Amino acid sequence: MDVRLLGFGSIEVEGRAYEHDIVIDRGAVRKRSKKPSKPYRDRFGHTPLSADEELPWGGRRLIRVASRSAT
Repeated sequence: MDVRLLGFGSIEVEGRAYEHDIVIDRGAVRKRSKKPSKPYRDRFGHTPLSADEELPWGGRRLIRVASRSAT
């Protein structure tokens, strides 16, 4: 899978650019749902990854790219 960082808050996966948080799980790209992690936002100043989210935690690699928005 071809993944490139285009710049702050922008990532390209297989030729398609995304400017929001995404999750890639077994080759499928989907938008990250931040709702489960929102309770931690005030504490950290952003919406961090948390164990409350449905993320593929058992994968070989986790890549976190900051998005432009603070939501």
